Amino acid sequence: MAIIYQFSNRTFRDITNEGVVDVDKVAADFIGSVVKVYERKGTIIVHIEDKKTSHASISNTNGQVKEWEIRYAIEQVLEREIKDVLVHVSRTGVIHVCIKEDNTFIK
Repeated sequence: MAIIYQFSNRTFRDITNEGVVDVDKVAADFIGSVVKVYERKGTIIVHIEDKKTSHASISNTNGQVKEWEIRYAIEQVLEREIKDVLVHVSRTGVIHVCIKEDNTFIK
């Protein structure tokens, strides 16, 4: 049975300019990209986008990232469907999601 998420009561807030993540440092590695940072109850989504790619990194220092948070990043931040993305979990537990056309972030 499919789970249908209601994101209206589960929203992340844009904290790009609040200094939680050093956006300038992240952006330096991706010249010409737009970097946005979102947060909700300890879960951070870092979204990097340029003309060629769209990538989200999801992490939670307080525990495990929830399934609906991954789904939120895909549908609301990347504005894609599950079938259009690749998901990879790094050794540190950070979840990386990128569009299938560009899998350069998944190594």
